[in-house]
Amino acid sequence: MKRLVRGFTLIELLVVIAIIAILAAILFPVFAQAREKARAITCISNLHQIGLATIMYTQDYDETMPMVSHVRLPGGIKTPTNPNGLIIQDYYVILQPYIKNVDMFYCPDRTDWPLRRNGKPYCEDGINPRHVCLGYGYNQGLVSDGGYGVVGPDQPDPGNPGSSYRPGRAIAEFANPASLAVFGDSYDTPTYSITADNIFSTLPDGFSTSNIRHMQMLGFCFADGHAKPIKFTAAEYSGYGLVGLPANKQDAFDFCYSPDAVGNYAIGGNTPVFPSYPLQSDGETCAQAVDDLYSHSTVNP
Repeated sequence: MKRLVRGFTLIELLVVIAIIAILAAILFPVFAQAREKARAITCISNLHQIGLATIMYTQDYDETMPMVSHVRLPGGIKTPTNPNGLIIQDYYVILQPYIKNVDMFYCPDRTDWPLRRNGKPYCEDGINPRHVCLGYGYNQGLVSDGGYGVVGPDQPDPGNPGSSYRPGRAIAEFANPASLAVFGDSYDTPTYSITADNIFSTLPDGFSTSNIRHMQMLGFCFADGHAKPIKFTAAEYSGYGLVGLPANKQDAFDFCYSPDAVGNYAIGGNTPVFPSYPLQSDGETCAQAVDDLYSHSTVNP
């Protein structure tokens, strides 16, 4: 006797397909968040290593933080747009002998390679073998150029006439090293800083907070060597434009070497301050600058 084999009906097949589609809609975002979390953990690990390298540097240089210099010197990677291999003498060059791995300076979520009007890349730092910008910036202060962070304000470079540099501060100046950010996630280039006015410098005004990498949890390492994420927002400072601010105002003090530190914009010829910077006046303490930023900024959703 011939056996009758019964297959699935069309309705049963449609039900199965619908169930698979529902499960996919539920699970795919979870998988995406898990991948993003893994990339964020990689950043925290990189920043922890950079923080430890900084501590080793300070032990070799009289408890003083790395300086920031704008001078380009030979010794970097030669490319068609940088045939002499000139390299900016910034933190990632100064710390390289202690890290010995340029990959530590890349964030897996930063993949941009912007070009200048002359066609040369902004991120061609002389140390960068990939066509990707470095992912982390240095704490040059709550607001750039005023000396609120781990380096002082611009001053003439005695070793390179016509150039300026920002000297590293002594650790003894820090009010609370465990609460002072040194490096962190940044969209800045080519100086790579984490100041409120530069941390999102390559992004357009109106950039949405929801699009900040690592699900808005940017990673930072601190002067005592530990690293952790801080929730960030994108905001518009009235009359200036896009700034990056911690979601919790108290976390903004992590970018001040002391809440009583006084901004000095006159030393670098950067006055009047507003609207070139998101500050209302020169000479504000860092605590006043925090109040200034939050009272004049509106968060972008």
